[in-house]
This record gives sequence, structure tokens and C-alpha cells, in this order.
Amino acid sequence: MALQVRRGTNAERLGITPLAGELVYTTDTKQLYVGDGATAGGITSIAGTIDSLLADTTPQLGGTLDLNGNNITGTGNININGTITATGNINLGDGIGSDIVVFGGAIQGHLVPDADITWNLGSPTKQFNEVWISQLNVENQLNANRINASLIADDSTVVFDATAGTLLASTLTGTAIINVTGNVTGNVTGNVTGNLTGNANGAHTGTFDGDLSGSVFGDNSTLIVDGINNTVLVNVSNVITTSSTYTQGANIRVGGTGNGNIISLQDNVDSSLLIITTEDTAGSVIISRPLQVGSSSALVADGKVTVITGVQNSAGIVLSGHFDGTGNTISTISRSRGTKAAPTPIQNGDGLGSYLLTGYNGAAYRVAGGIKATVAGTPQAAYIPSNVEIFVGNSSGGAEVILQAKQAQKVTEFFGPAKLVSYADAAARDAAVTAPEAGMMVFNTTNTKFQGYNGSAWVDLN
Repeated sequence: MALQVRRGTNAERLGITPLAGELVYTTDTKQLYVGDGATAGGITSIAGTIDSLLADTTPQLGGTLDLNGNNITGTGNININGTITATGNINLGDGIGSDIVVFGGAIQGHLVPDADITWNLGSPTKQFNEVWISQLNVENQLNANRINASLIADDSTVVFDATAGTLLASTLTGTAIINVTGNVTGNVTGNVTGNLTGNANGAHTGTFDGDLSGSVFGDNSTLIVDGINNTVLVNVSNVITTSSTYTQGANIRVGGTGNGNIISLQDNVDSSLLIITTEDTAGSVIISRPLQVGSSSALVADGKVTVITGVQNSAGIVLSGHFDGTGNTISTISRSRGTKAAPTPIQNGDGLGSYLLTGYNGAAYRVAGGIKATVAGTPQAAYIPSNVEIFVGNSSGGAEVILQAKQAQKVTEFFGPAKLVSYADAAARDAAVTAPEAGMMVFNTTNTKFQGYNGSAWVDLN
């Protein structure tokens, strides 16, 4: 037989005060309350039991909570004072968003990834600040912008002393690639084989065999080699190259103070010659740009080119022209008054240049002959009037003009007898001159006649 108690909505319950022991059931919240004769609406009949978790804001367990194979799900926080013991997989965060795991206590045990060479600690944009490790074992590659520590070998030998700033190992062999950001200050003693990249301050004692990328500074912090602009900025003197065969020269200066871009010989006790050659005796030294001998500077001696040959009929100077057209290959001699740095116009009577032929007489080279050009008039805007002379050496050792082609009126002047080509008779003449031109002259030795060609026939001139 059913028992029915007082009932109504929760709002109606709060409007009455049930008698002590009177039961009230709310039809909307489905809760049962017991009156105590003093509390409006009565009090809950199941306070402190598991059924009141939803209504109780601070529920407590009276014993161990057994999930019985189920999960705890929801949104909120878990605050526990004690130890969390878990087996299986633990997932903290989903790898996206702003999930943060905060460790405020000490870690006991090993941190071992589940796969080899797969997971990272930090990232290029999310880096740990400082890490303290007793021993670091790196199997493949160690990247570091700066290392502030001494280097100790396996036998406890100090390779690099960070306090003194010295590299103490006697020999470094193999391929050593040292990437340096900033400066390396200290001394290097022994042999270094490999590549050194960066800036190095200090002294190196021993042999460096490899590539050096970066700038080099002297003991007084003077920049010697500019690794950014690829230039050498100081004077380099007394450099001796040792090899199986070598010639010790003197100073070589390119740029720097004074007149720059010079390869010069100074204080050369062995020879006054700078020899540029190839290891192949049959090879050639090729200069692929215009070559200038001498300079307009007063600090540089006058230019001179000497070509020495030892083979009969060999060409000392060869000018080769390779082009389409009717032009020619030119050898130019230029002359001015004034100085090399400030030339002034030439004047009437000035020599423009000579081609001198000399011969060796057993004691010295003496004048034999040549060609000379001389200014003949006032220099013009488009040309220089001149006379061209052919000269020979005379008994006094000077040059004597025998033929002169004058610019004025295009006159050829002989400074001695002019001898025409001779033929024994007309047959010999015609055999030699097969295509005569008007104005030609010869001498017939048979009839002792000067003959000229008038355009159609040879005629006697006397």
C-alpha cells in the first residue's frame, strides 16, 4: 500500500515550515526534505551521502574512490596535496593552443624519449634560458654561438685554457672546422690543419694549414685582413716563401700607403730583376687587360720594356690583329713636352720618336740605323705636321740622315746619290717589271740610258 507525503514545488516548499519529522517532496527538483519544526522548507534528508554531490559545493569522500574502469571527465582544475602515482600513458595538453605544464618540484628518475632522434627540447623561438648539466654527450653535432669554458682531453690534458685564453695542444690534425662568432683571444701553439672561421686575436705558433675565413687583427688591434671587404690593409714585409725551388725577392706592396697598386723591388740583395714566369718552360704569361709600363707619377721611374731573344730570326715583339675590315694593327709612340703628370704641347723641331737599330762590335752596342719622326711646323688640332727620316750610323758614332720624307708638299729628299735599279737590256727589264706603271724609272747598263715609263712604253731620258 503506497505512502504519500506532503508535496509541492521547491518554491512552495520554501514558503512553509514543516513540523518536526514531517516529509516534504519537491515535484520539480525531485528532492526529499525533513522538517525540524524551525527551518523554512525543512532540511535535506540525504546530506553527507554520495547522492548529494551535485547539490553539495564541497563534497568529501569518506574512503578511497574506485573508478571501477570508468573515466573522470569535465572542465576544471585538480588540486591535490600528495603524490600522484599513475601507470600507462599520461597526456598533458594537446600540443596546440596555450596549454602550459608547470613544474615546481624536483624530478626524480630519467627523462627518456620513446623514439631515438625524434623529439626536441625547446625550439629556435622557444628556448630554455640556462641549463646545468654535469656531463653532456653529443653524438652528432653541437651548434653554439659562444663557448665559455676550458677544453679538456680524454687524458685530462688541458687543450684550451679559458682563464688564460690560450690553446695549449701541441698538434691539431685532421679536418678542424671552428665556427667563431666574435673574437678568439689568446695564443695557438702547435700545428692547425683545417678551416678557421671568424675573428682571431692573439698569436699562433706553429703551422696553419687550411682555410681562414674572417678578419685578422694584430697585437695592437690593427685590422690586418678585412674579411668583410676581402682586403689586406697593412704593409707586408720580409715574407719568405719556402719550397723545393724558390727565388727570394724583396717587398711586394699592393695598395696601402704611398703610391698604391705597386709590385716593387726594394733592398733586393740577390737581384735587381722581378721575374714573372710559369713552371712550364714552354708556357706563356698571359695578361688579359691593357698593360701599362711606367706611370705619370713622379715617384715611379720611367717605363722601359726589354725583349731578349736567343734564337736566330726569332720575333722579339709580335703584334697580332684579328678583325674584319681594312684597318691595320698599330704600334704607337706618343710624345709631349712638360712632365708625365702635366704634359704640354710639342713644338716645331721636336723629335716624336725613333726606331733605333744597334749592333754589337765586341765591346758595346753601337748605332747602325733606324727611322725617326720630327715635328715640322705648328701642331694642328687634328694632326701634327712632321718629317720622317731614315738614318744610318756614321764613323763618329752618330746618326746620319740619308732619306727624308717631308710633310710639306709631300717631297722626298735624298741626302746623297739616288741609285735606280739596273737591267742589262730591255729583255731583262721586261722580264722583271711585268706590269710597269707610268712614272717608273730604271737604268739600262747596256746602252747606259736612264729610261722612264710614260704609261704605254719605255723611253730614254738621256
